[in-house]
Amino acid sequence: MTGLNAFLLLFLIFIFIAVLILSGRFFYFLELKSFTKRISKKLGLDILQLNFSFEQMTYFLALPSNLPFVKNVNKEDIVIELDYTSLLFPKLVGIKILIKSDMVNEIIAYLPIKHFRLSTLDRLLEQDKIDESDYLKISTYTLVHSTTLREIKDEVYKQLKSK
Repeated sequence: MTGLNAFLLLFLIFIFIAVLILSGRFFYFLELKSFTKRISKKLGLDILQLNFSFEQMTYFLALPSNLPFVKNVNKEDIVIELDYTSLLFPKLVGIKILIKSDMVNEIIAYLPIKHFRLSTLDRLLEQDKIDESDYLKISTYTLVHSTTLREIKDEVYKQLKSK
Protein backbone atom coordinates (compact mmCIF):
# COMPACT_ATOMS: atom_id res chain seq x y z
CA MET A 1 0.00 0.00 0.00
CA THR A 2 1.44 3.32 -0.99
CA GLY A 3 1.67 6.28 1.32
CA LEU A 4 -1.07 8.12 -0.56
CA ASN A 5 -3.46 5.16 -0.33
CA ALA A 6 -2.78 4.78 3.41
CA PHE A 7 -3.42 8.50 3.93
CA LEU A 8 -6.64 8.32 1.89
CA LEU A 9 -7.82 5.30 3.91
CA LEU A 10 -7.11 7.08 7.23
CA PHE A 11 -8.85 10.20 5.95
CA LEU A 12 -11.96 8.20 4.95
CA ILE A 13 -12.02 6.44 8.33
CA PHE A 14 -11.79 9.83 10.06
CA ILE A 15 -14.65 11.22 7.94
CA PHE A 16 -16.77 8.14 8.68
CA ILE A 17 -16.25 8.46 12.44
CA ALA A 18 -16.92 12.22 12.32
CA VAL A 19 -20.20 11.66 10.45
CA LEU A 20 -21.25 9.02 13.00
CA ILE A 21 -20.52 11.31 15.93
CA LEU A 22 -22.07 14.43 14.40
CA SER A 23 -25.23 12.71 13.18
CA GLY A 24 -25.86 10.51 16.25
CA ARG A 25 -27.90 13.07 18.17
CA PHE A 26 -29.91 14.04 15.10
CA PHE A 27 -30.95 10.44 14.44
CA TYR A 28 -31.56 9.81 18.15
CA PHE A 29 -34.06 12.69 18.28
CA LEU A 30 -35.56 11.70 14.95
CA GLU A 31 -36.25 8.22 16.34
CA LEU A 32 -37.70 9.68 19.57
CA LYS A 33 -39.98 12.00 17.60
CA SER A 34 -41.16 9.25 15.25
CA PHE A 35 -41.78 6.80 18.09
CA THR A 36 -43.60 9.37 20.23
CA LYS A 37 -45.86 10.49 17.39
CA ARG A 38 -46.75 6.88 16.56
CA ILE A 39 -47.56 5.95 20.19
CA SER A 40 -49.35 9.25 20.80
CA LYS A 41 -51.60 8.68 17.82
CA LYS A 42 -52.30 5.09 18.91
CA LEU A 43 -53.18 6.18 22.48
CA GLY A 44 -54.85 9.47 21.56
CA LEU A 45 -52.32 11.63 23.45
CA ASP A 46 -51.34 15.21 22.79
CA ILE A 47 -47.73 15.44 23.95
CA LEU A 48 -47.89 19.19 24.52
CA GLN A 49 -50.94 18.81 26.77
CA LEU A 50 -49.32 16.29 29.16
CA ASN A 51 -49.00 17.54 32.73
CA PHE A 52 -45.61 17.45 34.38
CA SER A 53 -43.99 18.99 37.41
CA PHE A 54 -40.58 20.41 38.19
CA GLU A 55 -40.52 19.08 41.75
CA GLN A 56 -37.76 16.58 41.03
CA MET A 57 -35.36 19.22 39.71
CA THR A 58 -32.27 19.39 41.91
CA TYR A 59 -31.01 22.89 42.64
CA PHE A 60 -27.34 23.30 43.55
CA LEU A 61 -27.92 26.45 45.56
CA ALA A 62 -30.27 27.46 48.32
CA LEU A 63 -33.35 29.35 47.19
CA PRO A 64 -33.95 32.20 47.66
CA SER A 65 -30.31 33.13 47.18
CA ASN A 66 -28.39 36.29 47.96
CA LEU A 67 -25.55 35.42 45.61
CA PRO A 68 -24.99 38.40 43.30
CA PHE A 69 -25.02 36.36 40.09
CA VAL A 70 -28.39 34.89 41.09
CA LYS A 71 -29.96 38.14 42.27
CA ASN A 72 -28.94 39.94 39.08
CA VAL A 73 -29.74 37.17 36.61
CA ASN A 74 -31.62 37.96 33.42
CA LYS A 75 -33.81 35.35 31.77
CA GLU A 76 -31.46 35.40 28.76
CA ASP A 77 -28.60 34.28 31.06
CA ILE A 78 -30.38 31.03 31.90
CA VAL A 79 -29.24 28.31 29.52
CA ILE A 80 -30.39 24.70 29.25
CA GLU A 81 -27.91 22.08 28.08
CA LEU A 82 -28.81 18.50 27.24
CA ASP A 83 -26.74 15.88 29.08
CA TYR A 84 -25.87 12.74 27.07
CA THR A 85 -24.25 9.44 27.97
CA SER A 86 -21.88 9.21 24.99
CA LEU A 87 -20.92 10.77 21.69
CA LEU A 88 -21.16 7.72 19.44
CA PHE A 89 -24.58 6.40 20.50
CA PRO A 90 -26.09 9.28 22.47
CA LYS A 91 -28.81 8.82 25.02
CA LEU A 92 -30.24 11.72 26.98
CA VAL A 93 -29.83 11.32 30.74
CA GLY A 94 -30.97 14.76 31.87
CA ILE A 95 -30.81 18.48 31.42
CA LYS A 96 -28.45 20.97 33.04
CA ILE A 97 -29.67 24.45 33.81
CA LEU A 98 -26.90 27.01 33.91
CA ILE A 99 -26.40 30.70 34.40
CA LYS A 100 -24.09 31.83 31.62
CA SER A 101 -22.90 35.38 31.29
CA ASP A 102 -19.64 37.22 30.77
CA MET A 103 -18.83 36.87 34.47
CA VAL A 104 -20.45 33.54 35.42
CA ASN A 105 -20.79 30.02 34.08
CA GLU A 106 -22.47 28.01 36.84
CA ILE A 107 -24.68 24.93 36.85
CA ILE A 108 -27.57 25.83 39.12
CA ALA A 109 -29.94 22.90 38.60
CA TYR A 110 -30.23 19.44 37.08
CA LEU A 111 -33.22 17.33 36.05
CA PRO A 112 -32.52 13.65 35.35
CA ILE A 113 -34.77 12.14 32.69
CA LYS A 114 -35.71 9.29 35.04
CA HIS A 115 -37.18 11.88 37.44
CA PHE A 116 -39.17 13.71 34.78
CA ARG A 117 -42.57 12.16 35.48
CA LEU A 118 -45.81 12.73 33.61
CA SER A 119 -49.05 11.77 35.37
CA THR A 120 -50.77 10.61 32.17
CA LEU A 121 -47.88 8.31 31.34
CA ASP A 122 -47.84 7.02 34.93
CA ARG A 123 -51.49 6.05 34.52
CA LEU A 124 -50.85 4.36 31.14
CA LEU A 125 -47.91 2.48 32.62
CA GLU A 126 -50.06 1.29 35.51
CA GLN A 127 -52.72 0.11 33.01
CA ASP A 128 -50.02 -1.77 31.03
CA LYS A 129 -50.75 0.26 27.90
CA ILE A 130 -47.07 1.25 27.72
CA ASP A 131 -43.91 -0.20 29.24
CA GLU A 132 -40.95 1.51 30.95
CA SER A 133 -39.07 1.82 27.67
CA ASP A 134 -42.03 3.54 25.99
CA TYR A 135 -42.41 5.81 29.02
CA LEU A 136 -38.75 6.81 28.87
CA LYS A 137 -38.85 7.58 25.13
CA ILE A 138 -42.06 9.64 25.37
CA SER A 139 -40.91 11.55 28.45
CA THR A 140 -37.51 12.22 26.84
CA TYR A 141 -39.14 13.63 23.73
CA THR A 142 -41.50 15.71 25.87
CA LEU A 143 -38.61 17.03 27.95
CA VAL A 144 -36.55 18.19 24.96
CA HIS A 145 -39.49 19.76 23.15
CA SER A 146 -38.97 23.50 22.77
CA THR A 147 -42.22 24.30 24.60
CA THR A 148 -41.18 22.23 27.63
CA LEU A 149 -37.70 23.72 27.68
CA ARG A 150 -39.19 27.21 27.59
CA GLU A 151 -41.49 26.33 30.52
CA ILE A 152 -38.53 24.96 32.49
CA LYS A 153 -36.52 28.11 31.84
CA ASP A 154 -39.47 30.27 32.97
CA GLU A 155 -39.90 28.17 36.13
CA VAL A 156 -36.20 28.35 37.02
CA TYR A 157 -36.21 32.11 36.49
CA LYS A 158 -39.29 32.42 38.70
CA GLN A 159 -37.64 30.31 41.41
CA LEU A 160 -34.47 32.41 41.27
CA LYS A 161 -36.43 35.65 41.55
CA SER A 162 -38.77 34.52 44.34
CA LYS A 163 -38.15 36.14 47.67
